Amino acid sequence: MGPDGPLRQQVTALLEASPTVERVTLLDPPGTSTDLETRLAGVTTLVDLARRPRPEPGADLARRPHPEPGADLAGRPRPEPGADLVPSIAEHSGALVEAAAGAGVDHVVVVSSAAVYGARPENPVPLTEEAALHPNPGADYAVEKAEIERRWAAWAHDTEGARLAVLRPALVVGEHEERWLAVALRTASWLATVEGDAPAQFLHIDDLAAAVALAVERRLDGSYNVAPAGWLAPGEVRALTGALPRLPVPRRLATSVARWSWHRGLGSLPPDLIAYGAQPWVVAGDRLRAEGWEARHSNAEALVDAYEGMPWTRLSPKRRQELALGFATAAVVGGPLALAAFARRRWRRRQTGG
Repeated sequence: MGPDGPLRQQVTALLEASPTVERVTLLDPPGTSTDLETRLAGVTTLVDLARRPRPEPGADLARRPHPEPGADLAGRPRPEPGADLVPSIAEHSGALVEAAAGAGVDHVVVVSSAAVYGARPENPVPLTEEAALHPNPGADYAVEKAEIERRWAAWAHDTEGARLAVLRPALVVGEHEERWLAVALRTASWLATVEGDAPAQFLHIDDLAAAVALAVERRLDGSYNVAPAGWLAPGEVRALTGALPRLPVPRRLATSVARWSWHRGLGSLPPDLIAYGAQPWVVAGDRLRAEGWEARHSNAEALVDAYEGMPWTRLSPKRRQELALGFATAAVVGGPLALAAFARRRWRRRQTGG
């Protein structure tokens, strides 16, 4: 299935309790395609959870060329031969693809991400499954997810009678593998881009596990967005999390500051993901709901669950207001000075060739 963690544990429990599932076999990465093929003997449905752990601040941001994902999973485009492949979780999924082809698996459920659509100001709100896959350049998280979809689409294209269900969840909370992304996009930086915050969706891990189990039990085929009905406006997110006001700056400067912080191990958000916190990429989950899935947690409930226990949320509303006003005053006075100092350092570095 994927790395051990809350999602795999919940999906396993649901499938073991399902009357339609004969047995559940767990595959612990890594493993060669030959090893995996042997362990997949007799398996008819394979679940690829494809979870991505939190990247460590200070990690090298050098990029390798990425292939352009196919336009639509429903059309199952055949990938170009010799395409450069993305490493990490995509490599593990590549081994699973080879093993599934050799073992005779005829149904695959893969957990991707709504991030594969990309975050852009022109995106419709909400996005449907017919939207093209166009992850933001340099955003490894989204690019890897799109690459995984591409590999499984090639498997489905080449396998007679294959059924492929691709789940594209909104920001998932409640698990340690990818919870970092939901928290980081909302709180990592004190800088906000001048575009402002975008509407946001939050999916509880329980609801994602239920979607995976449903896809297995009903042998779903096609792409399905996974998200609670509706979304949260920026003001609602700030009210629920008690987020402090942020100083609006041009996105280019926000990215530079985030990159500077990341390289020094100070930031928790990879700078190339800033667009996902500033531009819309919320999705419609009507297609999956038509199959019988329903989120038990709203966006607000899932978000509050993710932020439960933070010191800010335990303050009284009056105290929050006092701190927020104080922070806003400091930002108005000190923010331009800090940004000016940052700009001067960059200018001096360029002048000295550093």
